[in-house]
Amino acid sequence: MRMIEITGYAPRPGELIGFRPVAGAVAAAATAPVHPAPPSHLQENHIRRILANRAAGRAQSSWVGVAFDVPGRLDTAAMARAFGTWVRRHPTLLTWFTPDGDLLQRRAVPAEVFAVEPVPLGTYGSGTDVRDRLWQHIASGTSPLSWPSFVAGAVLRDEGDTSTVWFGVDHSHSDGYSATLVFAELRALYEAERSGGEALLPPVDSYVDYCVQDRERAALIGADDPGVRRWVDFYRAGPPPGFPLDLGTEPGAGHPGVPVERELFDAAEAEAFSEVCKRLGAGFMAGVLASLAVTGHDLGGVERYRGLSVVHTRTERRWQRTQGWLVNLIPVEFPAADGFGKAVIEAQEALATAREAAGVTPMRVMELAPELAGTVQPGTAAAYPMVSYLDGRHVPGSRDWAAADYNGLEGPGTSGEVNLWVNRLWDRTYVKTRYPDTPAARRNVPRFLNHLRDVLRTVARTGDTVTRL
Repeated sequence: MRMIEITGYAPRPGELIGFRPVAGAVAAAATAPVHPAPPSHLQENHIRRILANRAAGRAQSSWVGVAFDVPGRLDTAAMARAFGTWVRRHPTLLTWFTPDGDLLQRRAVPAEVFAVEPVPLGTYGSGTDVRDRLWQHIASGTSPLSWPSFVAGAVLRDEGDTSTVWFGVDHSHSDGYSATLVFAELRALYEAERSGGEALLPPVDSYVDYCVQDRERAALIGADDPGVRRWVDFYRAGPPPGFPLDLGTEPGAGHPGVPVERELFDAAEAEAFSEVCKRLGAGFMAGVLASLAVTGHDLGGVERYRGLSVVHTRTERRWQRTQGWLVNLIPVEFPAADGFGKAVIEAQEALATAREAAGVTPMRVMELAPELAGTVQPGTAAAYPMVSYLDGRHVPGSRDWAAADYNGLEGPGTSGEVNLWVNRLWDRTYVKTRYPDTPAARRNVPRFLNHLRDVLRTVARTGDTVTRL
């Protein structure tokens, strides 16, 4: 699996097919009443940013997508039925939002009227043309303020050896982990449609219900909640998180984003690194944070690591396979000056302490501690290091990702800071980011990533947790 900007996606040419909602579903959307479920905090923050950017004339790419191959020439009728079943399994995809004064109102298409039909979108003789048409289709069809907020389809090829299935959706209905779940579920439903059998998928609850729970729980959180105090203490204790090297940017400014990816480990190196961390009583994520801290100290003289880490909020079994945006940020801080061995222990302790804030969104913190406004910047790319770690080996179907050329896709965007996504797969571990296109960032971000890679590999290869490079 690669998580890449669509500009770097290289599909084979062929006939592009879309799966379009049937007329009855479109008609139902046109007259859909208000749905009682509110948006989650993340959804509301995301949509209000979209509205603000539109009002200011700023472009924003807010979708996530996937593309993967299936053997042979796709049975488009079977896949259309499978996709219809999959969407009904995840009712958030049947909803969208409309502004009404200061409110965002959810509306929903009844599941019983939803189905899709295959429609031709053109035949293209080059992979670049397929990519560009696909990009256009996803970018224009995935607004959270209209329905459907998703698009899907396939690429069919005369050779008949493989077909490519693709799907894109606004971020308000999905996150990175949700995107990885599409592969196994949609394949299982497709094979069941072809064979006349039944897909053996576990039950799953709706993200719409999760949003109700999110708001109800948030309403019970007061200013004296330990998680709120953790956030407030973090931002009062020091400067806002920032990249340890010069990026050549102005505060609040956005620049065209430069995507970059670095290989960190092969499978053996990742396992060796994990064993070093375990020996010290820490996990892989703590090891990554410790390596970031060492790198920031080595190159920028940073004495304390201060950053935000992504944590999932799928804390109940019923949410494990839910399509939705089920994450939060937690503030993490620990000393960085004493080498990897001490840093990783400190990082593990800091993560454990910070998890008491996992149930408190930054948006709720802003409601309860408005004096932090302008310091906490939830939902933006302005707080480094916002670090996300995903161990893809635990995702259903991940053993088949490489053979199916599975890609996670996103649109290009602007960048004012540097966020990191670290993904561990069966055969490799890599980091991806997008940094602002300035001369300083073009020098310093690759330099930082190269040093980070060297720190990680030195620990993995030698077990040396003290010596710096």
